[in-house]
Amino acid sequence: MINLNNIEDNSWPKTKISILGGGKSGIAAAKLGEKIGADIFISDNNNNPKTIDRMRDFKYESGGHSKKILNSDLVIISPGISDSIPIAANCICNNIPIVSEIEFASWFTKSPILALTGSNGKTTTINLLNDMCISDGINSLLGGNLGIPFSENVLWEMDSDIINPVHVLELSSFQLEHINSFSPVIAGLLNISEDHMDRYKDIHDYSKNKIKLTQNISDSGWIIYNGDDPILENVFHKHEQAQIFSTFDHNKTHFKLNASKVYSGTPDNPEILFQLDETELKGSHNLQNILAAATMAYAFGISPIAIRDAIINFTPIPHRLEWIGNIMGVDYYNDSKATNIAATLAAIKSFDHQLIVIMGGMDKGHTNFSQLNPSLINRVKHIYTYGEAGRSIEKQINSTIEVTYIKEFKSAVLNASKQSKSGDIILLSPACSSFDQFSNYEERGDAFKKIFNNLELGV
Repeated sequence: MINLNNIEDNSWPKTKISILGGGKSGIAAAKLGEKIGADIFISDNNNNPKTIDRMRDFKYESGGHSKKILNSDLVIISPGISDSIPIAANCICNNIPIVSEIEFASWFTKSPILALTGSNGKTTTINLLNDMCISDGINSLLGGNLGIPFSENVLWEMDSDIINPVHVLELSSFQLEHINSFSPVIAGLLNISEDHMDRYKDIHDYSKNKIKLTQNISDSGWIIYNGDDPILENVFHKHEQAQIFSTFDHNKTHFKLNASKVYSGTPDNPEILFQLDETELKGSHNLQNILAAATMAYAFGISPIAIRDAIINFTPIPHRLEWIGNIMGVDYYNDSKATNIAATLAAIKSFDHQLIVIMGGMDKGHTNFSQLNPSLINRVKHIYTYGEAGRSIEKQINSTIEVTYIKEFKSAVLNASKQSKSGDIILLSPACSSFDQFSNYEERGDAFKKIFNNLELGV
């Protein structure tokens, strides 16, 4: 068996490693395991040709998880797989260690890790932090939850001549469930709000996994957290290695905010980082993202000039409050990445009035959509709901707001467009996952853009 308490004592050649899940992170972990000489076996519950084709270079099984996995020294579990499944329980009963792909990859790099988690805003913030590193001349390897597995970047680092790299990681609660010794030098926590309640017992269970990011912070490391978030403030306000960022006036923050700028120093003698009209990132949630990235970068020693350059040159992330164009005086915004209530609430609050909002998809676990109601009044004129969650959303929205349920996504968008008038804003911000009618939020966002393009062309 693998000794998780002293990784360097382990001998990897011929070590039997089973990987649950043949997706991107599973295959990346398999390739890294192969590099160190381990005996790799991949098990996936799916039986589709694409999954099988990905696993062909390794010993594998598809269509279910068999007891072959129990003949292992170590199991790596993919983030999309819950450890409540029977085979995981059997591994635990047989004292077979289970770790995440993130934990596994971290064993094979000595490079600094800047890691970020949170319920909303992770992708924008981590891309901004990555740009800040690059702007300062650092060889930054961006990975984790946003597409490139950590294992893939670690393997590339091992095979290349890259000098002094830094790993910049976006991490989900799923990826943090099975970490043991993973230790970033900068651990960032953006916010905690209800999400993935179909996987966790409650928000406390969910937040516990988010906060695991900080459990192995080194003596020289820093925890950067959102001082405006009550859950995070309660956990970290007395932590000696914690620094906060905040959109409110706060004497403990390095970067401060007023009506026109972000600055350090004092209001009487400010060192201006940037003027608010210099960035394309709009809305209070994006100010929060900027302050998080800037504070993490500053704690790591990145120069203020590099931080500023990254902020003013940053292009908003696709599918996250992305303006896609204007037709007949109506602006269209693609916020398909908003898959929970907090993200949709932030998007709605970014506009003042004349909003037509498209919501729906697959509910992520008995969501209380009525939480949106206070922010809808005098701001939203019509909501179109669609998909599996559409009826539930319709029932929970304040009766003073006009709501129309249309099952198919395309029809909902077309009806929203048909009913819009010059000066309106059509906002796709679903507050749900995409998996009822789409394979992921990107596909949903791309479908929205395609509908817009056809409307623009008059098709």
